[in-house]
Parts: sequence; C-alpha cells; structure tokens
Amino acid sequence: MSRAMYLLIGISTLACCCGALGAETVGLSSPGLPPSQFHANGVLAEDWGTLTVTLTGDGLAPGEQRLEAVALENVVPAARWSADFGQIRLQVTAYKAPVYPQGMDVLEVQLEETGGEPRSVTLNLQPSAQLGVGLSTARLGNRVVLSIPLETQRFLETRDWGYVIDTTPMPGWAKPEGDCDPGFANIRAGMGGIPIRYRFRVEKGGKVQVVLGLCESFYGQAGIRPLLCEVEGARPLLVDPVARWGQHKPGALLFTASDDDADGWVTITIRPVPGARDRNPILNVVWVFPTNVRLNLNKVISGALNDQARYYVDVGGKKDQPLLLTEGLRFPLELAAGEKRTLTFYVACAGGQAVVPELTAWTPESLFRAAREVWTGWAQR
Repeated sequence: MSRAMYLLIGISTLACCCGALGAETVGLSSPGLPPSQFHANGVLAEDWGTLTVTLTGDGLAPGEQRLEAVALENVVPAARWSADFGQIRLQVTAYKAPVYPQGMDVLEVQLEETGGEPRSVTLNLQPSAQLGVGLSTARLGNRVVLSIPLETQRFLETRDWGYVIDTTPMPGWAKPEGDCDPGFANIRAGMGGIPIRYRFRVEKGGKVQVVLGLCESFYGQAGIRPLLCEVEGARPLLVDPVARWGQHKPGALLFTASDDDADGWVTITIRPVPGARDRNPILNVVWVFPTNVRLNLNKVISGALNDQARYYVDVGGKKDQPLLLTEGLRFPLELAAGEKRTLTFYVACAGGQAVVPELTAWTPESLFRAAREVWTGWAQR
C-alpha cells in the first residue's frame, strides 16, 4: 500500500464512534511522534492532563456541537470541533506540529459573531492539572505544557506591573547587612534555570530608569551564581553579586530603559549564566523611576527614594504580584458585528514541552508549514 493511500485511510479513520454530531474522539498524529487525543466537548488530552476550551458571556448558552477529523489543505490530519454559543460560533482546530524532539500540538481557536451585533465574550482554557500560569507559559513543575504566542498574549487581562514567569518566591531567604530596604531580605528564585521576568507599563516608546537590587546570601565565594541582567532598551549586564559587593551585601544596578518595541511595556529579565555551578537566578528588589529623578544608588538601596519610584517591587515579598490580573487562562474579547478572530496556543505532547514564545523562532505560520512538509513528504515516499 502506498504512503499516499495510508495517509487517506489514516485521515478517514482517525475519528471514532461517529454519530449525528460527528466523532467522540479524534487522534492527532505526525510520522514518528506519539499521538494525542481530542475529545468531544472541546477537550484535548495529553500525558500531563486535559485542556478544555470554553466560552462565557451574557446570553451565551452552548448549543449544537460537532467534532470531526479533517485534512488541512488536504494534507495535514487535524481535529476540528465547532460549537454554537448563541450568536457566537466557536471553532477549534488542532494538529500536531513536528517540533523536535516529541512534537507539539497547535490549537487554533476561532470565534465568529453571527448575530450582527457587537458582543463581549471571554475565551477560557481550563487545564485539569494545577499549573503555574505566567504571561507566556503555563508550567507543571518546570515543564512548559502550554504556551501563549506573542500575538495572543495581548488578549490577556493584565495589571500595570508584575512577574511574567511563575518562579519561586522565597521570603526571608537573604540576610542583608547594613542599612537597606527591607525588600532585600526576600527573593524570587528561578529554580531549574527558569528566568525571572517582570514587565512594567510605561508610555509607548517611553524611557524610565530601572534599578535592580541584589543580595547573595547562600554563597560566600565568587563565581558560583553569576547573573545575566537584561533590561529592555539597555545593554545586558553580567554581574556576580559576591564578587561585586560580597556575601550578604545589598547592591544595586542602574539601567536606562526604553520601550524599544513601542508596545507600552518595559521588560526586565534575570537569566542564569550557562556553565555556572548554580544556574538558579535570583532577584531581590526592583525600582522603576521617571527619568527626571536624580538617583543616588546608596539612597535607593536604603529605601529612602521609594516614594519617588513609579514602581517599587519587593520581589518575593507580600506585595509581589503576577502580571495576570486573574487566575487561570482567560481571554476577554470584544467582537464587532460579523467579526472573526483567531487565537493560537501551543500544547506539550507526550514526554515533551511546549516552546517558550520569547525564546523560539517558531510561529503559527512556520509550524503549519513544517507539518505540511512532513506529511507531503510522507505521502510521496
């Protein structure tokens, strides 16, 4: 039997238990990769748990639903689930992309207003597992099981500032010596090498002064836990807190930051240094000042200029906060009459991880091209 015939048969038999409203389950596959399952009622099943797609809003009652196996561009096997919620039609298309090494499932969620009136709706992704949710990823432990591409992140409800990645808060971890802000006693730690990242709302294209406060209390020897500090619009800085200030000694780094991409945010990231003995980055305090404030770093360290800061963050302390305004994965949307809108998500497959949007070149377009090329080549073998 030819590969082309195998592909046609595979597409036609992916759906199981077909009925009036389509299939009960559709498999997602790619040559050489473990399969996933998409179930009726908008449920994607993976080895780490399930992810359910739902829609809420005034007057939105779920109506007829249908799940079917389709071939995108007559080549890529996919599951397509559609449901009517009053005047909103929800359609979810899922396929497996050949991302090394275990593959990755791609969810394309399309909402269409069909009643001829503007509508406010909220798209919800409900994982069965308790995940640590940040702006761009949701993690089960250190495993990235869900990614939110940059194009989709703008629909999330956010605060004016907060941490983007859900790292580990450790209040009272540091033992700062000398006159310093109480925030130096607390940290966030990127256990397992996860970067620490915060975002701050600013004027689009604007400039601010960012001060990062650091205090290393675990190591008394230099060279064990260096840190790479990245502030948007400024040159990255490699710092070893023990070598620069000493163990238990509070220190501060000043950056002139700018909103280089004009998205209304300034992002700061503390990364581990490859090859370092300890690759768990830490951060104690962040200050964001207007550019017209004259800064003396000793006064900043002491906390004397806190009232002049636009943002003050006791990292890992009681008033620390996530950038996301609400828990979970909620995407409030305003749809114009007749409007269609598509949101894309990446989901980890069996044994693998989803890519981190800020660290990958993959896009929704390139992922589909890769899937199409793999299946086209497979059919021609």
